[in-house]
Amino acid sequence: GQIPSLPCTSSMITAFTPCMNFVTNSTSNGTSPTQDCCDSIKSLMGNGAGCLCQMLTGSFPFQIPINRTLSIALPRACNSTGGVPICSG
Repeated sequence: GQIPSLPCTSSMITAFTPCMNFVTNSTSNGTSPTQDCCDSIKSLMGNGAGCLCQMLTGSFPFQIPINRTLSIALPRACNSTGGVPICSG
């Protein structure tokens, strides 16, 4: 099914913050997201999947350069394959 494109709340954006180093490729620990980031992804999949899709596909207007390849791979990198949102577009 298609996930509705729901607006991001400030708490959802804040929840995504631990993932910013990973999705901007500025992480110092290689190619793995932090546990805090993965916990945030799991939480957002539960109650902010539409917002998460917007952030992962780069359709959310962050003022920083997000590496789309890394961001789309983020749920898989966190082993969250059970609930990976299928983002349209």
